[in-house]
Order: sequence, then C-alpha cells, then structure tokens
Amino acid sequence: MPTVVDVHAHYLVPEVYAVTAPHSIFNRVPPDATEQARRAAEERAQRVIARMADHAERLAAMDRMGVDVQVLSPSLVHQDSGFADAQTALELCRRTNDALAAAVATAPGRYRGLGMVPLHHPDLAAAELARCMEELGLSGVTIPTRAGGHEIGEAPLWPFWATAQRTGAVVFVHPAGNPDPRLARYMMWNSLGQCMEETFAIASLFYDGVLDAYPELRICISHGGGYMPYNFGRVSRNYVEKPLTRRNMTRPPEAYLRMLHYDSCLYDPVTLNHLVARMGADRVLLGSDYPMGEADPVGFLAAAGLDEAARAAILGGNAARLFGLKG
Repeated sequence: MPTVVDVHAHYLVPEVYAVTAPHSIFNRVPPDATEQARRAAEERAQRVIARMADHAERLAAMDRMGVDVQVLSPSLVHQDSGFADAQTALELCRRTNDALAAAVATAPGRYRGLGMVPLHHPDLAAAELARCMEELGLSGVTIPTRAGGHEIGEAPLWPFWATAQRTGAVVFVHPAGNPDPRLARYMMWNSLGQCMEETFAIASLFYDGVLDAYPELRICISHGGGYMPYNFGRVSRNYVEKPLTRRNMTRPPEAYLRMLHYDSCLYDPVTLNHLVARMGADRVLLGSDYPMGEADPVGFLAAAGLDEAARAAILGGNAARLFGLKG
C-alpha cells in the first residue's frame, strides 16, 4: 500500500482570520435562511474554524481516515487576501505562510504545506511564492480562481506563473467563493458556484495561453476540476468550428486538460470514475477537503471500484511524484 496523501486539506491562522472574516463568503448567511438555519450554520462554522487550527484533532482525524500525509493549504474561502490593499494583503499572506511553515515543522512526516499569495498584486505574489519555496520550504501555494478583476490565465498575472514554473512550485487552484447574488440563495455559491469557478479557471489557463507559455507548470484543480472534465465536448467543438476560440491555443482542449491534475473530492463514485476515464488515473490525487468535505476519502476511493493500479496511484503514487515525497 502506498503512502496515502490527502492533497486537499485546509488550514487556518486565527489571527489572520480575525482580519479576513468580515470579507469571507463563508460568513454570509443565505437571504432565505430561517433563524434556526442561521443558528445551525453559525454553529457549524465555529466547529469548522476550530478544526482547521487544531493540530491534535487533525492528526487524530488523519489516523482515523487512514491518511499518512496531508498537504495543508490556507482556506481561501475563509482567509483570502483579495479584498486588501497591496501591503495589507502581503502582510496577511506572510503571516499565514510563516505560521504554516512552523506547523509543517511540528510534524514533517505527516504534513506538507502550500502557502498563499496576494495574487491581485502579481509582482508581490511572485516574490512571496519564491519566499515560500526558497526560504520556508513549502511545496507551493494555493490561489483563487480570479484576482484583481482578472481570470487566472490573463497576461497581468503571468509574473506569478513564470515564478511558479521556475521554482517548480505546485499550484493548487481553489475558489474563494463567488459573490454573485444569483448564487446567494440556498448556499448555491458553494453547491454550484465553486465548481463554476474552477471551470472558468481551467478555461482561462488554456484560452489565455498560460499552458503554452509555461508548459512545465505543476497545477492541481480542486473538486475534480469543477465541471470542465465532464462536459468539455462543447469546448472541443468550438475549438474546431470557431477559430476565434483557439487563437492562443496550439493543441485541442483535451490535451491541455491532461496537463493538469485534479483531486478526488467529488462525493460521487460515478463522477470519479468518469474523471479517471477521461483524464487518466495518473492525473488524479486523493483529496478530502478537510475538515468540511469527504469524511472517508480512502473509503470513497474504494467505492469507485477502480483497479488496483489506479487506486494506488490516486491514494499516493501521483502525489509522491508531484510533491517529491519519498517512501
């Protein structure tokens, strides 16, 4: 059995969250919620926040789940810095990354870390990414699906991508939440909006030319890549029939999708099977979305009925290669 690696596990720094909380979509109660529902949501939120900062609880949960290593990443839904001015955003990111590096050092055999950067200020983001890799010993960073009014593949953000390729950083793309009022009811920002954001992010990576400009990027998309891997037939059709869509592309959309990695946090074994069939087992990594998501990621993978080689790759073989893990 390979070392089991969970690449989608959230971390929170309480001192940073105290600053970011008023700007977090996590704290927005749906306008249609009853008072009872509001109280229940607030109670759940407090439990989630506490678990992200509690290492004893985290390590115990990992043991229960059969997870050997968690890749910790700041929860951007809770503590994204995109609302802040350049200096404040950088300070929030640096405080988070310093705390994260210290946390990883407390359990180096159990944790790896992905920092956060002020992506809406690309030059600062590039510099902080370099610091994460070269000074703090982190494995990369997590970024939101858009920043400063730009999709993540647009040219103003390319200084970040250039540094990501140069340093060999793993970039974990995870939405900070979509504030569109249309998604406010029923918490659709979470049930639908997160996957919409991931779909837009992947589209930007190939439509805006990032994956051609920086072909050695090491990118993982959360929640199985949003909706893109499951309904890209129309994108492929437009690539053939509408030349305008491919002006920055040198290959079909399917080829770009195979350049990315995806986590397994899909909650449905049939959907996971489809992801593996379309992208290949070598592009899928185990992800739980701890502490909010899949309570039994190893059991969920077993329920998908994949063959032994695919299970071993997803459980940890692929992550070992991507993150340079040994043993």
